[in-house]
Amino acid sequence: MRKTSAKASAPAKIILFGEHFVVYGSHAIMTAINRRIHVAVFLNKTQTINITSNMGIIGSYTDSKFNLIKGGKNTKEILDPVYKSAIDVLSERKQNLGIDINVVSEVPHGVGLGSSAACCVATVAAVDSLFHKPDKQWVCSKAVESERLVHKDSSGGDCYISTFGGLIYYSKIKGFKTIETTRDLSLIIVNTGIKHRTGDLVSSVKKFKNDNTSLFKDLSSYADNICQDALTAINIGDEKKLGKLMNENYTLLQQIRVSHKKHDQIAKICFKNGALGVKPTGAGGGGSMIVLILKEDKIKLTSEIERNSYECIPVKIDYDGLVVY
Repeated sequence: MRKTSAKASAPAKIILFGEHFVVYGSHAIMTAINRRIHVAVFLNKTQTINITSNMGIIGSYTDSKFNLIKGGKNTKEILDPVYKSAIDVLSERKQNLGIDINVVSEVPHGVGLGSSAACCVATVAAVDSLFHKPDKQWVCSKAVESERLVHKDSSGGDCYISTFGGLIYYSKIKGFKTIETTRDLSLIIVNTGIKHRTGDLVSSVKKFKNDNTSLFKDLSSYADNICQDALTAINIGDEKKLGKLMNENYTLLQQIRVSHKKHDQIAKICFKNGALGVKPTGAGGGGSMIVLILKEDKIKLTSEIERNSYECIPVKIDYDGLVVY
């Protein structure tokens, strides 16, 4: 043992371009954001894994059997990836130990911000740092295995961006490529207040694809072109072009039927108040929207969004990724 307690944190994420289409070979652009999941771990003497969260849920695992202490019927579903993250590290290190895990999240759960992946990354790193200094690549690979309890067909992109931070350009064929820029984007996240199940939305897109083969092929090609143009716009700092491309991406998501009437309501508010670009992020069907706005218009837009009873989260790009304390 290196120590008896440890802490780590990992950033949440947003998908700027290419969600859903990336599953079928198109590119996507993702960025880590400066909203984090913090995980603290402490050895205990009971050989039980106890997990508490500021979401108001508590559970414990003894010999893999779950005991609900506080929370609703989905508590086990939320905590299982945290447990797997911890137990996989202990198994790798050939240890049979009890651990208390405390999770503090700065982002809402289930709204497309990658909270599950960030939690897995931070948990793997915190538990592994009890034994030695964690290797980021190893942490990422272990976290992906745990996150697949939530998203069975996960590309690993959420865990990758959460581990390494910054912006990435990604495709299933070519893998991850870091976008080398320090330019910040003036972004706001708007929470629709509607939680979604990613698996259900992925399945609905698959059905749409199978029912509309030719159309989906054309939409995928268009999505890939948008992503390539967005990469250029990010590199040269062309925010107006980037906003236009976000709006085009939004139209594609509407066409594959993962948009929601709340998205349209929020978009209308944003465009009336100077937004350059607006689109859902992640699976859609509710969740969160991302807004690109000039810095001088940010306060006004935030006020207007909140006046319409939506949660507004100003964010910046996170370049740090996983941090072990």
